[in-house]
Amino acid sequence: MSCGEGEVSAIMTIFDWLTEVLRRTEPSGPGRLPSDERIAFYRDYVHNSVVLAAAAQPEDPLPGLSWQYFREDVRHEARAARIAMRDGTFGTFFDTIRLLPPIAIVRLMAARSVYFPTPENDGAVDDLLAYLDAATVRLMRQRRNAVLAQQAAEAKRVESEAPARAREEALWAEYRACPFARLSTEPAEFLRWIKLQTPDTWNVVVDRWDYNGIGREDVIAWILDQPDCDLATAAQFFFIAAMDLGDSEPETLSPLYRNSWELMARVGHNWQRGHYRRNDLRLSSVVPSEIALYDEIVARREAEGRPFPWRVPGPGERRFGVREPDSDYLYEHGHLWIGFSTWKRGREARGCGVDFPRCCNASPAD
Repeated sequence: MSCGEGEVSAIMTIFDWLTEVLRRTEPSGPGRLPSDERIAFYRDYVHNSVVLAAAAQPEDPLPGLSWQYFREDVRHEARAARIAMRDGTFGTFFDTIRLLPPIAIVRLMAARSVYFPTPENDGAVDDLLAYLDAATVRLMRQRRNAVLAQQAAEAKRVESEAPARAREEALWAEYRACPFARLSTEPAEFLRWIKLQTPDTWNVVVDRWDYNGIGREDVIAWILDQPDCDLATAAQFFFIAAMDLGDSEPETLSPLYRNSWELMARVGHNWQRGHYRRNDLRLSSVVPSEIALYDEIVARREAEGRPFPWRVPGPGERRFGVREPDSDYLYEHGHLWIGFSTWKRGREARGCGVDFPRCCNASPAD
């Protein structure tokens, strides 16, 4: 694809782009601009490489010192060109790159190489800096040196932590195989155990509950009947159950799902009458769209003349706590575990790991 054919496909890798840049770059002197064709190519490269980098890590787009410098340069170029950035979103950031004048694109193209040092881009750095004035070159090289120093420090830190990571990985393998790490979830034993636990541990169990499991319904029903059950724990079950079952009538459901519907109804009635006296924990496992779906179901059922026989607080009235549960246990896929940190603390006291795996005749967990 030639650079005059419009925006380059976003699926091209950064390496492919950089290879093409190196092939096309012809250094010029300070104050002189590359051809219009090359400017268009640079603009596409800068824009698409930034979009791809942000998409690759959506939970924390463009992190680190290199991207900090680059974002500062984009904002500086926008101010210099008197381009008002709409807001602080990444969409605005991407759009601004499309609007910048040619000399700004040349500087950003240089920054995209200078601030992201690799053995492969040293030649491109020198070529691209040849277009820029001495003050800009000096600033960019200072920033490159700062990034290199940070990378060296990070590499040293990773190297120093390698033995500890290796020990932790070995412990993790031992933990997953250790018979003392897993607790029984046989219905009767599970119920006896849950009655001795804290409301935070109840939350952990409900949060990862297997809604299709059979035989352990008494456990979750007991939790959700307790006044000390945190409101977020009850709401977690309530909203998840309502998403699947709220539009149904209990008499139309199979026994397993009818039990879940009836338990959802019990939670709804408990919530309505203020049964749950704790409200410390965050409702962290139900997203707003799932809660909104419940509200839509409520409105639809009321419009159809079949309202729920309970009424929980509406969207503007729901309040939950702010902290995460603090528990020594994990529950996942129907299996109950002692938490890794808790297991480590008790490992030496039990004499574990002296001659693993013969120390306890452990075998890998299923």
